[in-house]
Parts: sequence; structure tokens; C-alpha cells
Amino acid sequence: MSVLQMIRLDPDMARAMEWGAREKLLKPGGDDGYLWHALLKAAFGEFVPKPFRLVECSGGRPPYLVGYINATEDALRSHAATYADPAIAAALGLLTLAIKSMPNSFARGRKLGFEVRVRPVVRQTKDGNRERKREIDVFLQQAQACPDGEKPSRAKVYEDWLAAQLLTGGAKLDEMTIVWLRRSAITRRGRTRLIEVHGNKGGGPDACFEGALTVSNPEAFRTLLARGVGRHRSFGFGMLLLKPPRS
Repeated sequence: MSVLQMIRLDPDMARAMEWGAREKLLKPGGDDGYLWHALLKAAFGEFVPKPFRLVECSGGRPPYLVGYINATEDALRSHAATYADPAIAAALGLLTLAIKSMPNSFARGRKLGFEVRVRPVVRQTKDGNRERKREIDVFLQQAQACPDGEKPSRAKVYEDWLAAQLLTGGAKLDEMTIVWLRRSAITRRGRTRLIEVHGNKGGGPDACFEGALTVSNPEAFRTLLARGVGRHRSFGFGMLLLKPPRS
């Protein structure tokens, strides 16, 4: 069994944005997740963290990057030292790289606190065409399903969505609160290989949830940590950050 590692980097935000502008990776109205994906991929190649997250801080403190990888520290550092462009190394702050091993397993019944940034969406056919699919906010989907009835609670819809995601990953959701909810558009390469802003005008739901869970299947839960929650895990969503449970 490979050892799941967690890394942290303290990037130079100005240099990262300058690099992204030179590479034409920044698009007005788009989330900057593709920029960080591209930087991490350029630095670490096949060892690129997925999922990862740019953690925003309060009090004027700069954000930092965290991510999960299935690779040894030696392999990660060797690849970056050998192949990373100096501009990329400076933008990511490779000298600040910190790494630790995650537990090999979590006991059945173990209670954990968590925080996760996710995109609570579902895919559905577009205009009845099964060949065309679009992403839609899971809350809007349920609201549209009962146009003449009582509108569902957004918080409850998101809670049910997260509970289902965790259940398939070997965990039971005990409680959840919404830390923040905003809208953002996903930026990624299109079929022409050009950077495009995808999704509906105004973007889709971009949410941060925190709460508590109970591990029900240790093996599945470890896979969930390494895989992440929901869609767009390569672009800064889905990383399950663990915290001590509330007393």
C-alpha cells in the first residue's frame, strides 16, 4: 500500500499571477484553479497533488497550498529539483515545501472533524439531448423539479449531497455547516487547447463546508481522502481537510 502524503507550499502570489498571465492561463470571470493545477503539474509532473486546495486566510495573511499525493518525499523533491523551471519554483515557493505522511488507516467508528471546498453539482442532459450534458447546481436541480411546490432548503440539499458523497467514500456525515457560498466559473483547456471559461454565465456553486463525520469503512475512506470529494478535483476542489472533532 502506498503512503498517502500531505504537502504544503507557501506560494509567491505576485510571481504566480505573473507566470499565469505570461502563459495566458488567466481569464476574466474564471476561477484560478487551472493556474495552480498548471504550476503544480509543471513542478511535480506525474506526482502532481490531486486533490489540492489554495487555502484563503483571514487577517491579511497570504494564502497557502495544500494537497495529497501518493509518492515518496524523495521522489517529489527529486522531480522538482531536476525538472522545475526556476520561475515555477519561485512562484510555488518550492523552498517552503513541507510534507508529512497521513495515517495508513482510520479505525471504523473513528470520529473526525473536517473542512472541504466543493462544487455541489450534478450532470444532466442539455435540452433533452443525451449526447450533450451540463453541470447544474444540485439545489437548482431540485428546485426546478418542483416548480409549483415548496422550495427546498439550500442548506439541506447541500447537506444531503455531501452525505451521499461521503457515504460512497466510507464515512457517515454527522453534522455540516456552510462556511461560505459563492459562485465561480471553471477555467480549463477547451477542445482547441485554448484556455476557456466553462459553465453558465456567473459560474456555478463554490462552497466550503465544515462539520463532523464517522468512518464506516476504513479502506474506502482512505481512498476518498486520496481521491477527493465531488467534481473538479484537479482544479482546487474536493480536498478533505481533517480536524479534531468538537468536544
